Amino acid sequence: MSEPANRATCTVIIPMDRPGPDAQRAVAAVLAQGPRLLELIVVAGRSVELPRDPRVRLRVVEERNPAIRRNKAAAEAKGEYLAFIDDDAFAAENWLERAAAFLDDNPGVLAVGGPDPAPADSTFAELISDTLLAARWIGSGVAAHESRRGVFHLRSPHDVALVNMVVRREAFAAVGGFDAEIGYIGEDTALVELLMDHGRVVFHDGVVVAHRRRAFPGAYVRQRWRYRVKTGRLLVSAGKRYRSPRVIAFLLAGLIFGVAAVFAPKVAAGMLAFYFVLTLALGAAVTRLRPSAWILIPFAFMVHHATYFFGICWGLVTAGKGE
Repeated sequence: MSEPANRATCTVIIPMDRPGPDAQRAVAAVLAQGPRLLELIVVAGRSVELPRDPRVRLRVVEERNPAIRRNKAAAEAKGEYLAFIDDDAFAAENWLERAAAFLDDNPGVLAVGGPDPAPADSTFAELISDTLLAARWIGSGVAAHESRRGVFHLRSPHDVALVNMVVRREAFAAVGGFDAEIGYIGEDTALVELLMDHGRVVFHDGVVVAHRRRAFPGAYVRQRWRYRVKTGRLLVSAGKRYRSPRVIAFLLAGLIFGVAAVFAPKVAAGMLAFYFVLTLALGAAVTRLRPSAWILIPFAFMVHHATYFFGICWGLVTAGKGE
């Protein structure tokens, strides 16, 4: 049976900074998506080896700013929907079909995103990082990282990420694409906020991309430090989108613990005991680590939350002073 003529096609855009086995796997997963895929545009800083497939195009952009790279690829795209994914992420077999079908059936929805869990072949260190991001209330706070269930309209622009996002090309152009001044870290949030101002953005738990985590502690902490320093700077410069009650509450909790540690050590010890139990319970509820390793979860959260707290504070202190 032939496909209906009104089924929209997709252009997939992958910025590629890390050629290698994961990037090859990411490209292969996209090329296996089926008839929705019109083309794959890979944007890299230099020539990279890609499959000989008429659907694949390489766009060399030496400028490292990912917002500029994605905007240049989007300007050349021919598909009616723009699908964004990273070079260390692996689309589920029905990724494009589910996202595109949802947009087909819901003309008022401008973009759709979904979960980005760690892949099945993740290492022990990567699964620790995944636990830190996936835990409700105490982790990343991002619906995509938490692999929340259901289909719902976004209330926060933070809840989907560029590793798994499909946007109507016309809507993308109407809001001006990615903000090149924001660049790396935060450009996806800014885009989603603009889209939410013009229509609806939806989280769909059936639109799935597996995303490689940075190994804990070294690579993970370095990445999260960069993210949270940027958050601190954007709290000053980017307006309401980063001044969320969650971030303010987190900073206040850190300050209260610091004051208690200095002036009321017994109170601080009680807070720490409660923190240990809470992080163990919430982390164990979502982790894919074997039970014998669960004892490590609270200590990993201590590192995670300290990185977030001091990273945001450093961003606030250095706001306006450049990177």
